[in-house]
Amino acid sequence: VDTFPSIVIGADGFISPQGPFAEAQAQFLTPDEESVLALSKTLDEANMGVVAHYYMDVELQGVLTAVQKQQLKNSSSTNGSDSAISRIAIADSLAMGDHAVKMCQDGATSIACLGVDFMSESVATILTRNGFGHIPVYRATSRSIGCSLAESAEQESYRAWLQKGMAENDNALHVVYINTSLETKAVSNSIVPTITCTSSNVMSTILQASVEVPDVKILYGPDTYMGDNLVTMLTSILDAGWDDDKIASDLHPKHNRESLKTLRDNIDVFPHGNCVVHHMFGNEVVNTVKRNYDDAYVTAHLEVPGEMFEIAMEKSLDGSGVVGSTSDILKFISAKVAEAAAEEGANANGEKKRRLKFVLGTEAGMVTSIVKSVQDILEKSSCRTVEA
Repeated sequence: VDTFPSIVIGADGFISPQGPFAEAQAQFLTPDEESVLALSKTLDEANMGVVAHYYMDVELQGVLTAVQKQQLKNSSSTNGSDSAISRIAIADSLAMGDHAVKMCQDGATSIACLGVDFMSESVATILTRNGFGHIPVYRATSRSIGCSLAESAEQESYRAWLQKGMAENDNALHVVYINTSLETKAVSNSIVPTITCTSSNVMSTILQASVEVPDVKILYGPDTYMGDNLVTMLTSILDAGWDDDKIASDLHPKHNRESLKTLRDNIDVFPHGNCVVHHMFGNEVVNTVKRNYDDAYVTAHLEVPGEMFEIAMEKSLDGSGVVGSTSDILKFISAKVAEAAAEEGANANGEKKRRLKFVLGTEAGMVTSIVKSVQDILEKSSCRTVEA
């Protein structure tokens, strides 16, 4: 692989796909009006909200995004732009539940959850905890919608690993990824004290845990890549020469170099769990990034294999990359585009195009939300010289 498929995003709805895969994706970014109107009418009649994960197919996300835009426009004309409400949200697995709560508060009488099984379980649980346990959460099919990562925590080997960790450590704490079933979380907690984390808050979770219990042994699972990447993040920060003051100001106010070393050395990662999608970011992808994309911003989800993660981690230390969750990646790209648009507006340097390059180190379904965000930023800033 010499180059990756890509989509160039510009002002006034400009989209230019590069490569067959990108062309296939781009055709769904502007869905036909009939499909949009039909879905919008159906949702209105059913009084239903829809929460979908960033990783859903681009074809589906394109229609959902168009309906969402229409709903916000209609709501804005009725309630004012500050109170505009949509019954559709595309988000990461935790935020899906938060959006569902807001939809129920707005009067939705049912929620459709578009994602794998643990996502609908999480949405239903979050609704219940917020007083909406009577609201039905519908899945896309009655069949199982599995996830290789979640399934790895349902094996006997996972329970044996937890039992071993509990037996060998006085202060063991199981930090389990939210992308697992409710059964996994319940069974795990019966073996060892367990708390749930997301890819957005996993670092802050283990940092705080080690402050409250200085000799805590973190049993992290089931995502092997994510656990190893947490160790890499801590090592990279230490190797970059962060002193105690920088660690306290930028990472955690009660941590220093010595405490970070202790935490890093006290993380035990489950060795047999990964997401099949992120597993694809192997040597061939890494070599292409190194060879042809040195001038690009590099993003990497915490679930990607180590070497790809290390590239993004190194770049993140000087602001030219980001590692984290899908939301972290979207925020990073949006912030860089907004920053460039503001600079171009201030400089007023004519019509010369400035193109930002990003390597997307996660599932390609993220493209729909990235396109929407970039176009919204360029439209609001009236910037026509920045592309991404």
